[in-house]
Amino acid sequence: MLTLRARQQQALTDLRLSYASGARAPVLVAPTGFGKTAVSVEIIRSALSKGRRVWFLAHLREILDDTAQRLEQAGIPFGHIRANHRPVDAPVQVVGVQTAARRQLEPPDLIIIDECHLALAATYREVIAAAGNPLLLGLTGTPERLDGRGLRELFDALVPTCSTGELVAEGLLARPRTFAPAIADLSQVRMRAGDFDLGTAGEILSRPTIVGDALEHWQRLCQGRRGVAFCATVRHAQAVAERWQADGLRAMAVSGGSSDDERRQAVQLLRAGDLDLVACAQLWVAGVDVPALDAVVWLRPTASLTVWLQGCGRGLRMAPGKGDCLILDHVGNARRHGLPEDEREWSLDGRRRRVRDGGQVVAVRECERCFACYSPTQPACPECGAAPVVKVRRLQMTPGELRELKAGEVRARKREQGQARTYDDLVRLGKARGMSNPWAWAQRVVAGRMARGG
Repeated sequence: MLTLRARQQQALTDLRLSYASGARAPVLVAPTGFGKTAVSVEIIRSALSKGRRVWFLAHLREILDDTAQRLEQAGIPFGHIRANHRPVDAPVQVVGVQTAARRQLEPPDLIIIDECHLALAATYREVIAAAGNPLLLGLTGTPERLDGRGLRELFDALVPTCSTGELVAEGLLARPRTFAPAIADLSQVRMRAGDFDLGTAGEILSRPTIVGDALEHWQRLCQGRRGVAFCATVRHAQAVAERWQADGLRAMAVSGGSSDDERRQAVQLLRAGDLDLVACAQLWVAGVDVPALDAVVWLRPTASLTVWLQGCGRGLRMAPGKGDCLILDHVGNARRHGLPEDEREWSLDGRRRRVRDGGQVVAVRECERCFACYSPTQPACPECGAAPVVKVRRLQMTPGELRELKAGEVRARKREQGQARTYDDLVRLGKARGMSNPWAWAQRVVAGRMARGG
């Protein structure tokens, strides 16, 4: 029988209390590496002892494969309701949501839904309704959706556990070290369906000079590490892998269009230490468990806090000899969402959608010497020890004559500022106006727009 850690045992107790209090669909919120699957295995074991039927429902092959392996290790018999798997009659089923939507199935008493922030989608709702609306258990590290919809549409209780920072402090996760050496101007990338237009972003980020710059930072910071690069498009991922290969590094590209064999090979080679980098498009943000992975490269901008945290989480699991994980953020995601280890408050009630350009600015300081990201509450960069430069604004007196500022000029300046829709646009405008700190000014403007709901 699996032995749960203290936090996992507490989560199991809290879930049972939630059901006992009348909840029919609680959500267990725990960061990557907490061991949500281990907790769910014990829930399954308990349900089986009471004669109940259970589904473990997910959308990714990698998640379903990992869950099947965990059930096998725990000695729990199970069947598959998935493509390319022969049906087996068993009280526990590992279920692919797309397959379940196409079949008439014997309904379960409990459905455990991994990555449950996705469960508001029509396919999930149809599967749950067809099963007769049984008890639910949601699992996620980020109960938040890009579209702002609250999970209360489907779930009725939140069962929190701890933060990534707490697991790092306890030695259960690797320490994330985030660097933000920006390499591309993405101000012209429009938003589509609430997130960045990845097609346009991929065209910009696939340019040889930009991919080469990303490689230079990898060579400087990540020699000897095993990494994943999150890319905007399939072509972009291929360009990154080819550039790494041309420099003598072992790399391959995978995407949502890759075959099952290619996806398995990438995981196996990375685990074995036979790859330096896997460049991904449409994959690996969730569901992949490679503890030895200790570098995460962001070449895909995202307005989704969930994508950012789960992607970073791929490199935070512990492994022998591993103490930290380097996160190279070339596209400003840390500035949009904060550091992976930051404390966050979650709710089932949803939230107002973010500004159109995805450019929310949070309290993250970037070291001008080494590009490390850290909390502004720290007096100096934790990586290189450099103290932040405080720029004092001084009033300079120069000879000249006073001139009346025309009303038209005021309107023109306001219009010019209004047309600067993104953070990067505002920084360029501030520089053009001769500001000594256009970055801070741009942050204040974005924060003001958010406060007004603009």
